[in-house]
Amino acid sequence: MLPATLLAGALALAGCASPQVRRTGTVAEVSGVQAVGARAVPELETVTRDVRDPARNVFTAYPEVPGARPLSDALAAAEAAEVGAFERETARPPGPGAGVPELNVRWSLVAAAGDVAGVRLVAARASAAGVRETRRTLWYDGADGRAHASADLLDGPRGVAGLAALVRARAGATAGPSRIGAGPAAFPSLAFTASGALAVELADPAPGERQAPVLLEPASYRPLLSAFGRRARDAALTPHPRLTLAPLPPAAPQTAVTRPAAPAARTDCARARCVALTFDDGPGPRTAGVLDALRDAGARATFFVVGDSAAVHQDLLRRIAAGGHEIGNLTGSHRDLSRLTAVQVNGEVQPTQDIVRTVVGRAPVLLRPPYAATNPTVAGVARSLGVREVLWTLDSGDLADDDAASVAARVARGVRPGSVVLLHDTRASAAGALPSLLQALRAAGYTFVTVSELGDPPPSG
Repeated sequence: MLPATLLAGALALAGCASPQVRRTGTVAEVSGVQAVGARAVPELETVTRDVRDPARNVFTAYPEVPGARPLSDALAAAEAAEVGAFERETARPPGPGAGVPELNVRWSLVAAAGDVAGVRLVAARASAAGVRETRRTLWYDGADGRAHASADLLDGPRGVAGLAALVRARAGATAGPSRIGAGPAAFPSLAFTASGALAVELADPAPGERQAPVLLEPASYRPLLSAFGRRARDAALTPHPRLTLAPLPPAAPQTAVTRPAAPAARTDCARARCVALTFDDGPGPRTAGVLDALRDAGARATFFVVGDSAAVHQDLLRRIAAGGHEIGNLTGSHRDLSRLTAVQVNGEVQPTQDIVRTVVGRAPVLLRPPYAATNPTVAGVARSLGVREVLWTLDSGDLADDDAASVAARVARGVRPGSVVLLHDTRASAAGALPSLLQALRAAGYTFVTVSELGDPPPSG
């Protein structure tokens, strides 16, 4: 079972804003760990948290797995513990020039077959001291209805001690002997590669350390697995993953690829009072309602999508394009790009380009760096991919305000011809504010256009 400290971490967040629920996809990891498509779990949902303020930036996600409530609760506790620890670390405002500390927690399925599921969380904390990444893989056994820590894949103390000896022999001093103990806590993340190797990720890497997993061949680790560990390995390596913990919903009809709608006649924003409404962080459960409101008002907008979510919500991507709206790139997992190398920035941007191109037939031409965090490295990658960076000129404040009327009033007061308005289609306040906001802006003589149609807005955020 999971340690009680994970559950205690959830209680430390009692004062935090409520997370938003959305469906999303998995995150590609350059680690060798097997990844399973999120569609192997019918009706999968995730809980996301998005915080942007002077003290810290936080974007986290973890899945809710139907039929596996103990696993969902354990993942919630793990995410809460990460956020609680990060809030304590960042209790003091950052010093001048230090940059805003960032926490990003992303997830991937490492197994989803029969009654066994595995979820890997990667938490990246970025500060003036560098980037520190930790990994935890949690498992669910439908046979006993329990969530399990990774060490439960091993055959008790004998298996844990045997794995520690193998890792010490394979990794040597490069992995940090102090972190290769013989206790279960030394192995927070055990998963499998596509070739059947056991990927062992150790606890507590130092800031800036990018430690690759220790890979062990089947012949060496197999004798150390518990009965559940053997079932977990089989589930991770099955060629046709499908989780069957809950009754399967009726099969959805196949949807043909919908090409983007033909562009409407271009509005001359030098003469008209143009405004570009933009929506970040989706697609998600509220995106359909946002699209309904825009359709009813005859308005077009720009949606900056997170690639992990777009990979699952392909139906919503098609609907966005078919409605004449523009699709922009908000990266794959909402990382602060200004802290990443050029290769890492490309790894965040390119997959989202590919997802949108595959689904709607045309890749985005706009990139919105999360948190408006950019630098010459990000600009260089954007140029190499043929995308233009776009921020915003008016923040609706919907991340901090759950009152739809206040969000609508704030935007109506602040909007000017040529404004680029930041909203979030994952927020109830934004979705609730939209009908009245569209009506008020239309009455004030505004025309709703996409960002590309508006042209080059001022580079503020």
